[in-house]
Amino acid sequence: MGIVMNFQEKLHDKQQAAERRALQDLSYDQLEKSIRACFDPLLSKVPGAKDIATEMCAEYALEAFLLGSAMSRFGYYGEERSVVFQRSGPSFEKLLTDFCDFWEFWASQPQMKNEIVPVCRLYLNNWWTEGFERTLKRRKMKLH
Repeated sequence: MGIVMNFQEKLHDKQQAAERRALQDLSYDQLEKSIRACFDPLLSKVPGAKDIATEMCAEYALEAFLLGSAMSRFGYYGEERSVVFQRSGPSFEKLLTDFCDFWEFWASQPQMKNEIVPVCRLYLNNWWTEGFERTLKRRKMKLH
């Protein structure tokens, strides 16, 4: 008799290991700088929830980073980054929608709602690209 394997569990373990490797090069200082660069004007408008908003920005950045990291395998095999980004479109759009919903909850001023979507899109796009490029580099160096 052979050994019965749970492939879902194996896939989950493999995914977690890949995410750990991808996050090795990332520092919280980078996240904080990025949050300040993109969201300082918005954070000043929600002074009571600045810490919560900063934490949520960091979490969404990590999700976008990991999404780009996971999609880097297509770049490794020769697909252009723009094509790979389109491939991850549904997941990215869901992440963007959730992130914008979070900010719209805190938006107390109507003009603030107009600023949210472009800033969130740029922020998540930068982190998706960062995850894609870093993991692609690790793959090419055979570190992944």
